[in-house]
Amino acid sequence: MKKSILALALLTLSSSAAFAFENEAELMEAPSDYVSSLVAQCKEYAQEDEVSKVEMKAYLLTCVNDELEEAYYLPVKVLP
Repeated sequence: MKKSILALALLTLSSSAAFAFENEAELMEAPSDYVSSLVAQCKEYAQEDEVSKVEMKAYLLTCVNDELEEAYYLPVKVLP
């Protein structure tokens, strides 16, 4: 009985790890036209939020990566 419980516990743990790896592997790079549209959208948000020119690059990068994360895409390191 203990062996079967242990086997079930190990099976559960291994399937959970495999599922987590599978989800992480599914993230893909976003198409460049989609990223460009997000930059334009985030620029509108920046105007509404009255973001200064000094803070603009960081704001846009954060905004674009937040949108990419919601759409299950990999984040970008630099904006196009």
